[in-house]
Amino acid sequence: MQKLPSLVADLQELVSLSPDPIIAVNRAGVIVLFNKAAERLLGYSGDEVIERLAITEVYPTAGHARKVNKQMYASADRYIQGYETQLVSKAGRVIDIRLSAKLIVRSGEDVGSIGFFHDLTETKRLEAQLKQMSVTDNLTGLHNQRHFMSVLETEIERARRHRRPLNLICIDLDNFKQVNDILGHLEGDNALRFTSQTIQGELRKVDMAFRYGGDEFMVLLLDTPGEEARVIGRRLKAAFDRCWAEQWLPKPGCPVVSISMGIAEFDQCESTEELMHRADVLMYDSKKRSRPSAGL
Repeated sequence: MQKLPSLVADLQELVSLSPDPIIAVNRAGVIVLFNKAAERLLGYSGDEVIERLAITEVYPTAGHARKVNKQMYASADRYIQGYETQLVSKAGRVIDIRLSAKLIVRSGEDVGSIGFFHDLTETKRLEAQLKQMSVTDNLTGLHNQRHFMSVLETEIERARRHRRPLNLICIDLDNFKQVNDILGHLEGDNALRFTSQTIQGELRKVDMAFRYGGDEFMVLLLDTPGEEARVIGRRLKAAFDRCWAEQWLPKPGCPVVSISMGIAEFDQCESTEELMHRADVLMYDSKKRSRPSAGL
C-alpha cells in the first residue's frame, strides 16, 4: 500500500499538471492553492496570490463569489458541477468559465473549498458565431427572414406596450431580373450585396435591415413617427438611384434598376401579419404605378 506522504505528493503533482485551472481557498476565502493552469488563465503567478489574494478578487464582483458559495451550501453534498460564471484576469479581461467546486469539511466544520475551472472562451465564441450565422443572410450579410419575423414580433409588442411609433418599410427592386439575364447571376448577387450596403448606409444605428427573400428587403424603423419614416425612405431611394447610376450603369448593357417601397406605420390595433400586408400592398401599388417613390 502506498504511503500517505507519497500519495499526497502524487496528488499535488496531478493538480500541478491538470490542464484546467484548480483554485482552493481557506475558510476566510483566501487562495491557498493555485495551479499552473490557473496561472496561465488569469495571468498571476502562484506567489502573487497564494496566501495573499482573496478569491473575490478574481471574480468580477464579490456578488459572483457569493453566488458560488450559495450554490454550494444549497446542495445536500455541498458540491456544484457545471456552474457557469466569470473570472477576471490580472490584466482585467473577463473570462467565461464553467466551475465545479466543493466545500471541504473537517470534523463537521467548513474549512474552505476547492474549485475546478474550465475556460469557456472558445466555446462562447463559437456559440456566438453560430448564433450570428443562424440569423444572417449568407449573401448580403443582412439579417435573414427568420430573424426578421422574430424581431418584428418583439418590436410590435414593445411598441404596443409603450405606445411608441414603429414603421415598416417593404422594399423591392424594379427591373432586377434583367440584371441576371443580361449580366449573369454572379453580377445579380453583387447587385443584391450593393443594395444591402446602400440600405445600411442610409439607416440610423437603431434601425434594422433584413433580406426578406429574393430581391425583397425589409427595414424596421424603431421609435420613428410616420413623417420621419418617409424622409428616411426618400433619402434611401435617392441614395440608391445615385449610387446605381454611378457604379452600375457604366457597365455595358446594365439595365436601369430602381426600388419600389411601401411604408406602413404600426397601428396599435393591428397584428404582425396585418402590418406586413399593408407595407407589401403599398410597395406593389408603387410598382404598378411605375413610381418608385409611391407609398412615401
